[in-house]
Amino acid sequence: MQPRVMRDDAPVKRRPKMQQKAARDAVSAIGLSSGSYLSEEDFSAREMEIQEAIASRAFNLFEERGRADGDDLKDWFGAESDVLLPISAYTYEFEDNLTMRAQVPLLAADVIEVRVEEQRIVICDRGPLFVDADNNVIKRVFHAVALPEPVDWENASISFGDGVLEIVVPKLTLTAQHLSVSNEFVL
Repeated sequence: MQPRVMRDDAPVKRRPKMQQKAARDAVSAIGLSSGSYLSEEDFSAREMEIQEAIASRAFNLFEERGRADGDDLKDWFGAESDVLLPISAYTYEFEDNLTMRAQVPLLAADVIEVRVEEQRIVICDRGPLFVDADNNVIKRVFHAVALPEPVDWENASISFGDGVLEIVVPKLTLTAQHLSVSNEFVL
């Protein structure tokens, strides 16, 4: 069977509200051999730090343009380009699982954090990365991928090699005994 390929900006199919509530109410933490559980507080702090770096750079671009109104999106997208390492992600949907592959321009997985929510995967760094130490170029990693369906992270596999982060996860089957929605991992 051919997989359905989705870019990371593909529309997300919504579940009925009752199923969404049931999934949110049943959170299970798992331990993969390649990762460890992160608290939501720690992850939120890193996410906020990256967003603040982008906002600060966007304001600098606004000031460099003489504080002229009207180009706020151009400033924000320019700031993202200046602050973030480019990541290209694809999601492949098969009958029973989803596979997400992301080109992450890093040599090692120990600087990546992955947060999985009910229908989203977020990839970020563990701290600023020096891309060019000679010129003090600091970049960050942050990328969110919308998932078309809830997933079962108790049976997920995560791997990283040659700059490719791959997450293979079964689609969530909603039963009374088995729901999983929000897990974070440090690779």
